[in-house]
Amino acid sequence: MARILLITLYNEFNLGVRQLISELREEGHEAYLLCLKQYRKKDLAPEEEWYPDWQTELTPDGGRRVLSYPYPLSPCEIQLFRDLLHKIRPHYVGLSVYSAFVPQAQQVTAIIKETVPEAMVGWGGPHVTLDPAGSAEMCDVAFVGECDVPMVEFAKALDGGRDWRETPNIAWIEQGKLHRQPISPVVRDLDSLPFTFFGQEGAYYLEDDELVEGRPFPSSELNTSFKIMTTRGCPYVCTFCMLSFQKEVMPDTTRLRFRSIDHCMRELEEAKARMGHFFMEIEDDIFTIKPERMREFFEQYSKRIRMPFWCYTHPNYARPEMLQILKENHVEFIIMGIQTGSDRIATEVFDRRVTNATVLKAAQAIHESGIRVFYDIISNNPFETEEDRVETFQLLRQIPKPYGLQMGILNFYPGIAISRMREERGLPRTVDFQQYRFWNAMYYLASTVDLTDAQAEDLLRNENLRRDPSLLESIVSSTVRQTRENGELKSITSNYLREVHRLADRVRELESELHYIKARRGLNEFLWMSDRLRRLKHDVLGLKPHKNGNGHPQPNGKNPNYRNGTADSKGQTEPRGNGHASNHTNGHSAQSPSDPLAIPTNPSGERLAKQIGL
Repeated sequence: MARILLITLYNEFNLGVRQLISELREEGHEAYLLCLKQYRKKDLAPEEEWYPDWQTELTPDGGRRVLSYPYPLSPCEIQLFRDLLHKIRPHYVGLSVYSAFVPQAQQVTAIIKETVPEAMVGWGGPHVTLDPAGSAEMCDVAFVGECDVPMVEFAKALDGGRDWRETPNIAWIEQGKLHRQPISPVVRDLDSLPFTFFGQEGAYYLEDDELVEGRPFPSSELNTSFKIMTTRGCPYVCTFCMLSFQKEVMPDTTRLRFRSIDHCMRELEEAKARMGHFFMEIEDDIFTIKPERMREFFEQYSKRIRMPFWCYTHPNYARPEMLQILKENHVEFIIMGIQTGSDRIATEVFDRRVTNATVLKAAQAIHESGIRVFYDIISNNPFETEEDRVETFQLLRQIPKPYGLQMGILNFYPGIAISRMREERGLPRTVDFQQYRFWNAMYYLASTVDLTDAQAEDLLRNENLRRDPSLLESIVSSTVRQTRENGELKSITSNYLREVHRLADRVRELESELHYIKARRGLNEFLWMSDRLRRLKHDVLGLKPHKNGNGHPQPNGKNPNYRNGTADSKGQTEPRGNGHASNHTNGHSAQSPSDPLAIPTNPSGERLAKQIGL
C-alpha cells in the first residue's frame, strides 16, 4: 500500500486533512499526519512587516493581530522534520496550503525535495483551488477542490504502479505546459465517509523544537475543543469568500449537503469517549438553516453528548424559533456576520443579499433570546466611501447591546470575485491603515457605548481625533474589555447554574437507585429468612438437606459459591460486571456457606425478583 504523509501548516485542527487521513486508512494505505507548527496569534508592532493575505484582526487599541501567524521553523525543527521524513520514507507528501502560508509551503516543499527526492510532493487546500496553475509550478501535482475521492484514487495509482496523471481534480506542469484533469463530482452521501481522524498513532506534532507522536501541543485547543461539520457548503455567494469561487469550479457544491443526525452523534460519542469533556465548535458556515433539523440534532445531543458549544448563524436565519432551540440547549455564544453597515457595499460589492433592516431584525431577536453574540465586520475596505463608513457606524449604534464585535481586514485572495472586481476598478489592495484607525475605534465605541445623536455627530466631526485617534482608542479599549468581561462573567455564572442543576438531577437519580438497592436488599433478606426457616423445619423434623462434595449443607442442591453471578467450573464466582469485586454481592461480604450469618441467594427468589422488576 502507498505510504502517504499529509502536512497541515499552522492549523492542527484542519478538518480537511484529517478527513483525508481517515479515508486513506480506510482503503488500507499507510497515512500519516504532521501538524507543522500550531495555530497561534500574534500582535504586530506598528512598524512590523505585514503580509496582505494574513487573516488580521483589528483590535480596539488600534493594533493588528494576525490570527494564525506563520512563525518560522527553527534549525532544530527543520532537522526533526528531516528525521521524520527519513523514518517514514513516504511515496507522497501532501501539503494543505492557505494563501497566507504560500512562502512557508515553498520552504517546506524544498526541504522535502532535498531530504527524500524520490517522494512526490503535492499541494492541496484553499489556495490551490484559487490558483491551480501557480500552485502546480511549486510542486509535482496540485489537487483542486474537494478531493475525498481523487486522493484515494491517486494513492491507488501510486500503489498499483498506474499512471497517476489520470486522477481527477489534479493539475501539473510537464515539459513547461500546464495539464489539468476534469473535476469529479463531490460526495453527496456524507454518511458514506469515515469520521474525521483524531487518533494518536501516526499523528505527529512539531513545535518548540520538539517532535512528538500522538500528543498535541500542550497549549493547543485540541486538548479541550472538538470541531465538527454537520454540513458541507453554503447557500450564499459572498464575493469575498473562497466558497463562492469554489462554486465556480465545482458547480455541484452550490447545494448544501447534510450528514444524518445519528452519524454526527456517533462521531461526537467517539470524541466524548476519548476526551471525556470538550467544548464543541460547530464549523458549519450556517448551522441555523433548518429548524426541524436543529430540533432533531439537539434532541439527540441533549441525551447522548451534553457538552457546551457555539455555532454560526446568518441574518436571514437568526429567527426566534431557531434561537429558542439554541437557548434551550445552553449554547455558549453564537457568531453572525454583518460585514458592513452600508447597503450599497452589501449589495453591489459583497453580494450579501442582506439589508440593514434584516440585520437589525435578527439582532433584536438575538438580544431578546438572551444569547451571547459576536458580530463580524470587515473593515479597511478600498471600495468604501465616507458615507459607507458613516452608515456602518450608525448601524452598530442601533444594534441592541451588549454584544461583541470582531473586526477584520478585507483580504483579496487570488481569483475570487472581489479580487477581480478590485482589479477591474483599479483600486489598491490595501488602504491607509492610519486613516482607518479612527473609523475602527468609532465602530468599537458604537458597539459598547450608547451615544446620543449629538454626541455621535460631534465625534464624527472631530478633526483632532481623526488626525490622532489614540485617545479614542484608549477609551474603547477600556469599554470593550469591560463588555467582554461582563459577558464572560455572565457566561461563567450560567455555566455554574447549569452544573448545579445537572448535579441536582444526578442526586435525584442516585436517590432513586439507592431506593431500588434498599428494596432489593429487603427482598433478599426476606428470601434468606425463608430459607433459614425451611432449614430449621428440616432440623426439627429430622430431614436431611442436600450436601455438597465437602459435606456442607447446600440449599436446594445448588453450589454455595453462587453469589448473584455465574459459578465457573472451579466453583468461583464470575461477577456480573457491576463494578464490584467478585467477593461482594449487593453490598454484603461473601462469607463462608457454613457461616450462619451468610445470606445465600435463592434461585427461585432470583426469578421472582426479575419478574417484579427488582
